[in-house]
Formats: sequence, C-alpha cells, structure tokens
Amino acid sequence: MRYALLILFVSAVVFAAPKAGDTVTIRVLSAKVMKTPKFIGSSAGSVSRGDQLTVKEVQGDWYRVEGTAAGWIHKTNVTEGKVTLSSTPGGQGGKVNQDEVELAGRGFTPEVEKKYREKNPNLDFAHVDAIEKTTIDPAELEAFVTEGKLQ
Repeated sequence: MRYALLILFVSAVVFAAPKAGDTVTIRVLSAKVMKTPKFIGSSAGSVSRGDQLTVKEVQGDWYRVEGTAAGWIHKTNVTEGKVTLSSTPGGQGGKVNQDEVELAGRGFTPEVEKKYREKNPNLDFAHVDAIEKTTIDPAELEAFVTEGKLQ
C-alpha cells in the first residue's frame, strides 16, 4: 500500500510541471527573466504580474520561456495556465490599473491602505519605499559572487 501511494505521489509531482508549449502566468509583482537557468547572472529582461509566457523547455525548476521577455524563469515566479486579472468579484470583466495590481499583490486595496495610514499617522514608509525601488545589476552581482568565490 505504501509503495502504491509513493508511486501515485511521485507521478503527481512529475506530471504537475508545465511542459513545452504550455502557458504560464507571472504571479509575482515583477521578476527577472535570466539568460541562463540560474539566479545569479545576466538578465534577459523582466516581466510583471499577469504577463503570460509560453514554455519552450523545462530544466529542473527552470522554464525557458518566450513572451514579453525570452529566457529562463524560476518556477516560483509563475503559475501554470492563463490567469485573467479582474477588479470585480468572481472575475467577471472590469479593468484594473497597475497601482491596484501592485497593492493587491501586497494584500492591500487602496481603501485598506488609506485606513491603515489614518490609524497609524506616525508610521514612516520612506525606507520601505526606498528598498522597493532598489535594483541590483545582475552582471555586477555575478561579478561580486565570482570575485568573492561565493557558492
């Protein structure tokens, strides 16, 4: 019985990953599409939540994709299938703007954020805002790792 359950579990895991030709949707606010299937290296472009990409190849936890950017993206940044963003309950049509998408990604709506700021007028979000705007050049990061012999 245990052997049968193990086979069933392994089969589910193996068949759960997208395959060439499948569509994946970006589920994070933004993500880098890399030139090679590794976290540290040169970026081939960037994608935003809701962007849909076509899987061309799967290599472990990395997908070679094409769409708004072409290259390699890690599975943690995507959800399998096409996802349509909607501002109405149940997803029946409607339009959303980029601010609403970003706030929803943080678990806030404009109304919730406004109420939170009203209840906490002394909170300073300047540092959080600055950190969110910070970017690191992937080529510089790769050089740092190589030079420091980091693994």
